[in-house]
Parts: sequence; structure tokens; C-alpha cells
Amino acid sequence: MSDRFVDNQDGTIQDNESGLAWCKKDSIQIEQDWFLFQEALAFIDELNKKDFLSFHDWRMAEKEEIEKLFLPESILQARSNQEIHISPLFEPGGGNGSWCLPFDQQGAFYFSYQSGLAQIYDQDFSNGVIRPVRLWGDN
Repeated sequence: MSDRFVDNQDGTIQDNESGLAWCKKDSIQIEQDWFLFQEALAFIDELNKKDFLSFHDWRMAEKEEIEKLFLPESILQARSNQEIHISPLFEPGGGNGSWCLPFDQQGAFYFSYQSGLAQIYDQDFSNGVIRPVRLWGDN
């Protein structure tokens, strides 16, 4: 395995290919709750207000950014013993996907760590999860 992903030992995983730092945990692991799309946006705002992990520039990933997390050869155990395909440096036991941008009145993209595909889901999809991201090195 390459050094593309690095555990920063501060709750984030650095992706040296994209220049992004991903939260090691997703919202289901942080809040123990599912989020509708608008709730996921509010969750990100709350993380920033609280300086979560000492950072205040968390955001929702773009579809093209989160697609790069998918590693077909990697296996990580998600909730309910589902296998997902992201770096094993991420915390096991999270959701099997994440909300991502863009969105409109009809829906928003939801990326699957199982299939590597993003599909448009209704914003009221009730089993949503979000994995916060930020630009690495910024504060």
C-alpha cells in the first residue's frame, strides 16, 4: 500500500493525492444518528462552531472528491458488518456512504463506499451519513 493516505494522529486522514484531510469518523460515529441532507449541512455548521478536532473549516465533499476515497482493493468493516472500500486507516463501524455535493431542490448526491457510485437521492433520505472534509494544511 502506498503512502497516499496518512493518519495525521489528530482525528483526520490526509489524502496526499487530493490535498484533502478527511475526518477519521463519519457523522453516524460522531452523533450516533442518521441525517437528512439539510441536517447533514447543519451538522457541518455545528462542527465548525465547536472547532471540532481544533478545525473550523469542515465542509461537505464534492462528488468528484469523495469518489477518490473509493479503493476497490481495500476493505473496511462498516456498520452491520458491511464491507466498504475505503482506506483501512478510517475508523471501522461507520456508514456505507456519504452525502456529497452538488444538490438541488429535488435531491442530492449520495456516494456508496460499497459500489463506488454516487446516485441522486431525495434530500429526505432518512439513513444519510456525512464524512466531513477540509483542505489539508489550512486552519
